[in-house]
Amino acid sequence: MNTSGAIRSILLRNAAQLGNERRSFATIMITTKMIGTSSSTKRRSMTTSASKRQDECNPLLPYLERGSNADVVVSDDGMIRRDDLRRLMSHKALGIHVKNFYDRTTAKRIGSELEDEANAGKARNWRIQTPRGMESSDVSTLGEHVPYNVANILAQHDEKAMEDYFDGVQRELSKRRRRYNSDNYDCNPVPFLWPLDKLRLELDEAWPNGASLARNDMQRCFGAGLPRIIQGPTRWKNGFIHIDDFSPLSESNGLFSANIYLQLPKNAKEGDSISDSSEPSLLLWPLAIHEEQVWNKLSPFLAGMTAQDAKSQVALRRKLGTPVELSPEPGDLIILCVQKPHAVVGFRSGTRVSLQCFIQHHGEDKRLLIDC
Repeated sequence: MNTSGAIRSILLRNAAQLGNERRSFATIMITTKMIGTSSSTKRRSMTTSASKRQDECNPLLPYLERGSNADVVVSDDGMIRRDDLRRLMSHKALGIHVKNFYDRTTAKRIGSELEDEANAGKARNWRIQTPRGMESSDVSTLGEHVPYNVANILAQHDEKAMEDYFDGVQRELSKRRRRYNSDNYDCNPVPFLWPLDKLRLELDEAWPNGASLARNDMQRCFGAGLPRIIQGPTRWKNGFIHIDDFSPLSESNGLFSANIYLQLPKNAKEGDSISDSSEPSLLLWPLAIHEEQVWNKLSPFLAGMTAQDAKSQVALRRKLGTPVELSPEPGDLIILCVQKPHAVVGFRSGTRVSLQCFIQHHGEDKRLLIDC
C-alpha cells in the first residue's frame, strides 16, 4: 500500500511535460489532414485521427487488455492448479477465483469470531502512505503484529518496531493454529488448520519450486497473512481504486495478493438484509504496463491512485472503463496481481472479513515467497 518517492517525483515531472505533448499532437493532426488528397486517403486519415484523438483523451486505453489476458480463471472444486498459477504469474490472466477453497461453514464461524474481536476494540486501522503522509483507510487488521509496510514506517521513529513485528509474527502463527473446544478454555487447545496455512501448503504443492514464508537477512520469517476487517458504512461507496506496487509488469517477477473470504457484509435494501450478498465485492481492471518508460509517461493520469481524493478517483474510473466484477462467497480464495488497479466495493452496513497475504513471484525456477 506504499507509493515510492520515485513515483511521486515522476508524477510531478510528467505533469509538466503533458501540455507540450498535447500541443505536439495537435500539430500532427493538422498536418495529417492537409496531406490527404484522395477520398480514400482522407478517410484513412480521418480514421487515424479519430483513433489518435481517442488515445489522447484516454491514454490508458491502449494498455487495457482484452481477451484471455483479461480473464479471471475460475475453479469450482477448491483446488489451486499449477497451470492457473503459471497464467496469473506471467500476467496471462487477471486473477484466480477458487470457489470452495475452505469449508464454508467453518469460514463463516471464523469470520464471526474475528468480527467479535474487532468489535472488542482489537482491530488496528491499516494506514496507507499518500503524498500527504500516512492516512487512515477503510481497512483494519487483527493479529499479534501490524502489516510489514506499517512496521517499516514505524521503524523510522521507533528502533523496536521491527523487532516487535517479527516477535509478533511468531505469536500470530502459533495462536491461529490452536483452537479450544466450544468455550471451555480450561482444556488444552486442539490443532487446527488455519485457512492461511492451508493456502501456504497448497501453493507449495502446486508451484514448480514450492512456496514458503519470506525471510529477512537474519532468517526471521515474515507474516503469513492477517485478518482484514472492513465495517460499514465505508468511506468509498464504489471502492478506492489503487495499486499496491507501482512497477512495470514482468513475466519473471511480480507482486500478488491472496484473499480468503470468511464473511461478507449484509446488503441492506429497503430494510431487508442477506448474509451472503451476490453483489460484486471486488473490482479488477486489466491495465497492463510492461515498460518503465510507459509508466513515466502515464504517471500523471495514474496520480488518482496515490491520494484519497474523490475527484481524482472519478476521473480515473472513467479512463479505466468497465471493471471485471467478482462476487466471492465465504470460503472462496481470490489471487490477483496488485500491480494492476483494483478496488474493494463499499457497503452501507455489515462487516466484511477476509484473510490476506502477499505473494512474491521471482520466476518459475524460484519459490513463491509469502509475506504480510
